[in-house]
Amino acid sequence: MQKNVDVADRLGYLDIPDGLLVSLNQTKDMSDDELVFLVTGSQGESRAALSQMAMQSYKGLMVEEGDTVVLSARIIPGNERLISRMIGFLYKRGANIIEEKRRLVHVSGHASQEDIRIMTEAVRPKYVVPVHGEYRMLFRHKEFVKNHLGYAEENIILIENGDVLEFDGERAAVVDKREIGRTFIDDSGFEEIDSETVRQRKQLAYEGAVTVVVTVGEETGELLEEPQIVSRGVRGLATTNGFAQAGNAQLATPVGSNYLLSDARRVITSAITGASRQTLADDSLLKEHLRVELKRFIQKRTGAKPVITFVVVRS
Repeated sequence: MQKNVDVADRLGYLDIPDGLLVSLNQTKDMSDDELVFLVTGSQGESRAALSQMAMQSYKGLMVEEGDTVVLSARIIPGNERLISRMIGFLYKRGANIIEEKRRLVHVSGHASQEDIRIMTEAVRPKYVVPVHGEYRMLFRHKEFVKNHLGYAEENIILIENGDVLEFDGERAAVVDKREIGRTFIDDSGFEEIDSETVRQRKQLAYEGAVTVVVTVGEETGELLEEPQIVSRGVRGLATTNGFAQAGNAQLATPVGSNYLLSDARRVITSAITGASRQTLADDSLLKEHLRVELKRFIQKRTGAKPVITFVVVRS
């Protein structure tokens, strides 16, 4: 921020009287009523200066009792929770907060029509492509350029996310539409995570996971041992100390979920007994058959939709 202000001052965009702008080190020798700090973070961003000052984690600078904080930006939809949390911390520090709902302090970060006029007349582009904002804003930009700056309709192009705009030296036109969406990057590297992996992670986080081990005969597919079930994070179907197995005192289950686990084992046993010979002979078919049956049971009894994995052991 300091560097940006210095550059703006030198270029003449800001007219700052001598002695008005001081370094952070100089502020340590000044009284509080002589200081105003211009900081980033009005949207509650955790890495921005204002949030860190509210959390007392910024470099030697924090909000204290009696300070006044002016939030000059409007709340961007979706940021309400972050901003509310930050304001709560500011109040805990004893600050007085002035925001748009209480005073007319909003400062727009978007160009005015006069700004658009100056930029367009200075650059004089052949084509004008309004960007950044909702479609109604792009349309108003187009209307202003057409009606007040003399641009022809065909030289102003409105595009949306996913549009492919092609320039061939003679003309500019939207020639294709691409599917777009969020791109997820694993924090352990720079590889993209596919949407299915993200979906599975969310399901694990919100619904939990169930792993079932079934031991069947090599040739017959007949169930040789009682199914072993491990449940993690599934409401109403919790297990403790690893495998939940009937008749094993060391692997007891909570009272509330014990009957559900017993019923789940019966569902699996019944599904194996009723499976076709073709299904019993193929591990993939058997796993999917058992997964579907157990999924229906868990969803009906608990409402949960956990990730279910089967391990088939042939003996």
